[in-house]
Amino acid sequence: MKNKIKSVSEVFNFFKKLDTYKNNKIFIYTDKSNALDEARIYDQRIHQISKIDGKLFAIKPNIRVKSFPFTGGIRDFQDTISNIDDAIIEMIKTNGGIIIGSTNMDEAAFGGDTSSSYYGRCINPINEDFSVGGSSGGSAAAISSGLVDYSLGTDTMGSIRIPASYCGIVGFKPSQFIFNNKNLKLLSHTYDTIGFMSNNTNYINNLYELYGKDHKNFKDYIKTNKNIKCLIPKEIFEDKLNEDVLAGFNYIISELKKYKIDIEIKNLKYWKPDIHRKYLLKIVENEGALNLKTLLENERSNISKNLRNSLIYGKNIELLTLNNIKKELKELKNKVNAFFESYDLIIMPTTPQRAFEIKTDVPKNQANFTSLANICDLPSISLPYYYKGKLPYSLQLLAPNMNDHFLLRISSYFEEILQ
Repeated sequence: MKNKIKSVSEVFNFFKKLDTYKNNKIFIYTDKSNALDEARIYDQRIHQISKIDGKLFAIKPNIRVKSFPFTGGIRDFQDTISNIDDAIIEMIKTNGGIIIGSTNMDEAAFGGDTSSSYYGRCINPINEDFSVGGSSGGSAAAISSGLVDYSLGTDTMGSIRIPASYCGIVGFKPSQFIFNNKNLKLLSHTYDTIGFMSNNTNYINNLYELYGKDHKNFKDYIKTNKNIKCLIPKEIFEDKLNEDVLAGFNYIISELKKYKIDIEIKNLKYWKPDIHRKYLLKIVENEGALNLKTLLENERSNISKNLRNSLIYGKNIELLTLNNIKKELKELKNKVNAFFESYDLIIMPTTPQRAFEIKTDVPKNQANFTSLANICDLPSISLPYYYKGKLPYSLQLLAPNMNDHFLLRISSYFEEILQ
C-alpha cells in the first residue's frame, strides 16, 4: 500500500509554497478544505484510478468549477459562483484529479499579459521583470512556479501557448470543440478552446487520453521507418522575428536534423501572419461584443476602457466586412490543411519574441504565429527549450485537424531532443 499521507502532504506543501508567491498574484481563489478531503480519499485508495489520480489542478476562472468563482477576470462577476462543473472538470474529478484553485487571467480573456484582471498583474515566477503572457497567464505561472501538476486555460489566439512559452512550460491547444466550450464565460464562441498546461508532454497526454480519441498511432508511424516530414513556413522569416528568437530557432532546427526529421522551408501559400492575426482579432472582437452584450450596453458596468472600446469596435464592424474576413479565413484554412497531405507537422517559433519586459507595451505581433492554429483548427503545442540565457525559448508544433493524440505522442519525441 502506498504512503497514505502523500497527497495530503502535497496539498499542505501547496499552501506553504503559495505563501512565498503571494505577491505574484497567480491564484485568485483556493479551496483548501475540499482539496484536503479529496487528498485523504486518494491516500486511502490502494490503487490509482487513473494517471491523474491525486494530481493537483489549477483552473482558469472562465471555466466552470462548482462552488468556485466564475469571473472570467471581469469585475462585475466577482461575486458569481458556478453551480455546476464543466464536462472537463467532471472528467478530472471522476479520475481523481484534485482541483485546488482558480488562477488569475486577463479581463474577459481579452489581453496579452495577464495585467487587465481586477486582481492585478500576474508576476512571472521565472523573472518578475518579464511578462507572464496572456490571457491564461495565471495558469502558466501555476505550473512554472511548481505549485500544481496541471492547469487548464483557454486559447483563442494563442492564450495558452504564449504564456506557456514565456514561462518555460508545455502548452497544448487541442482541435477546437474536442472539449465543448458552451459552458465557458465566452469571449469568442467560434474560437475559445479549452487546453492544458504542464511541465511535460507525458502529463499532457495522460490527461488527454482520458477523453481524446487516437486518430493516428505514433508507434505504428515510427515502425514504417518513414522520416517525420516538417514544414517551416517561409513567412515567419519575413515577419518581425527577434534576432535572439531566430538564432535559437536555427539552433534547434540544426539539432532536429540530426535525428530522423526531414525539415523543409517553404512558402505556406496565402498565409500572411500579421494580416490574418488582425482578421482573427476582428472576429473575436465582434463575437465578444455579442457574448458580453449586457456589460457593453450597461454604461455603469466596470469593464475597462480598453475592453469596452474593443467591443464597441467589434460591434460596429459591417456585416459585409465580417463576411469577407470569414471567407478569407476559410480559404486559408482549406489551403493550410491541404499542406498536410505532404507534411506531418508545421513547426515554427511559438512567438516572434521571448517574454517581454513588463515596463514595455505588449507586442502587437505576439500572436502572429499562434493564431494560425486557431484559424485553421489545428491542434498545436508549445515546447520549451533553452539557448543562451535564462529566459526560455519555445518551439510550436502544429498537426492536422483531429490528430491531437498523434501530436502529443510525436511531441514527446521532440521534447527529448529539446532537452
